[in-house]
Amino acid sequence: MFLPRLPLLLTAPFFSRQSVSCFFFLISSFTLLNCQTTAKKPIVAAADQWRPLRQHLLGANANLAALDRPWENDSLIAITAKTGIKTLRYPGGTIGNYWDWDTGAIDKAVPDSLMIKWVVENGFNESSKTYTMEHLALLYKDTGIVPIFMLNMLSKDLEHSVRNLKKARKLGIPIRYIEMGNELYFDIPFPLLRFPTPESYGKTCQLWITALKKEFPEASFALVGNTLKRHDRQIDWNQRMLKHCTNADAMVLHTYSPSGLDGRLERKKIAPGSEGLGAQKTATRKAPKDLAERQAWERELLKDRKAYANMFTSKAKQLKKLDAYTLPEGMELWVTEFNIRDDNSIVLHSWAQTLILSEYYFTFLTKDVTISNLHNLIGNLFGMVHTDSLNFEHLKSGRTKSIPYTLSAGGMCTFLFNEAMADMTSAAPLQFENALFLTDDRGEKMDVLKGWSFSNGKNRKAIIVNYGFEERTVSLMEDLGTKGTIHSYNAPPESPVIGFDHVDTAKASFEKQLQLPPHSISIITFE
Repeated sequence: MFLPRLPLLLTAPFFSRQSVSCFFFLISSFTLLNCQTTAKKPIVAAADQWRPLRQHLLGANANLAALDRPWENDSLIAITAKTGIKTLRYPGGTIGNYWDWDTGAIDKAVPDSLMIKWVVENGFNESSKTYTMEHLALLYKDTGIVPIFMLNMLSKDLEHSVRNLKKARKLGIPIRYIEMGNELYFDIPFPLLRFPTPESYGKTCQLWITALKKEFPEASFALVGNTLKRHDRQIDWNQRMLKHCTNADAMVLHTYSPSGLDGRLERKKIAPGSEGLGAQKTATRKAPKDLAERQAWERELLKDRKAYANMFTSKAKQLKKLDAYTLPEGMELWVTEFNIRDDNSIVLHSWAQTLILSEYYFTFLTKDVTISNLHNLIGNLFGMVHTDSLNFEHLKSGRTKSIPYTLSAGGMCTFLFNEAMADMTSAAPLQFENALFLTDDRGEKMDVLKGWSFSNGKNRKAIIVNYGFEERTVSLMEDLGTKGTIHSYNAPPESPVIGFDHVDTAKASFEKQLQLPPHSISIITFE
């Protein structure tokens, strides 16, 4: 408050050099004290506006072609149920475009030249393994997980879909969600052959949905949506398609991104199978070329606050794709595939990935996404659950092995959100007064704390993520709830997630204030 007089004091003849030095020391001390006081102001949490909670938000994509009769495996059923997912995509993503529902395998009539390369390279086209409707019925009977049926609109006709959906209904499976193909916007041979334009796709969907709604009036139908603009066929895909299909209920979006630890963003030239891979030229930090050295370098980056923040600010950029979707009034948004893509990074299957994926779920809640399916239930690059000991073979240091039928990073994140959301009917974002933030390499900021509260009219829970490096104390407003128990899960960001191994858990009672460990996801149950 004496700063306005500073010029006068400094020009006074009796003001010595020592006095000036002393004066600036006092000013610096006052400023530092003021900053520290501001930083130590209590963080106050309150619930914002309440809204209905989507009951089937948490789900998984399920390309299970690598397994034979998967739902005869009791261990797989048990760990899948533990994730808390409410929906499962059948038969999966890309393979669904070639799926013969009669045999529960890839359609043998489709020539290799019309399939995406990785399907052929993995031998799925010649596999004797099956995943039939009868096997899917076992999952529903044991868990109640509702299928999202992804139709084969490339190699099979409408009659094939109608007949098999009737079969599913006869087996006791509900027909609630139907997806009209997978990623048909890519300019590759089979989609180009069947649907040379989005207009032709829209017209076909109009006919199919009209027929299917007569047979399955309770079902919702989703169109393949697109944000890519690499080819003329992709430009304005959604608008051009919707002009010719007016009877759909939802639009589908798929979104992947690199971990972003080194600041890199997703490539602009995206081909099938490369979604989410990073463009090296966008990186803000230069990595060693040797993979072992790079992974050791990444381990140190996860301790660097700016590099760590890169992971979350890059996700915020990626998730702006949801803002680009302008849907007709009343149309829902389904995100039937999402995840990070960093095939040889230490972030893969680490606690850092668990924290990253929480950012996706918070965004889906904010954007009122109806369905989200984490890709994929199994697999070394994306699996929500470990089904063998090989999911850490990408690491060049250490001898980390996964344990079959335990939760991975993706499964852990989904499990924790289900812990907070199960049996709840409404949701409200949490607002944090005086909350802090981290700054990335580009000067962009991320909130240290994020959270949502959930209620069913009788009970109330919340989930809060402390992304920061220090423990935080949060004071609770009366409208949120001030008494109950807190169950926190945390680990160093580089720690592998193998079930609850390497994850610290703590449960305690609280009143008026919460103690949030660093890098933690906490489930709060209010009394």
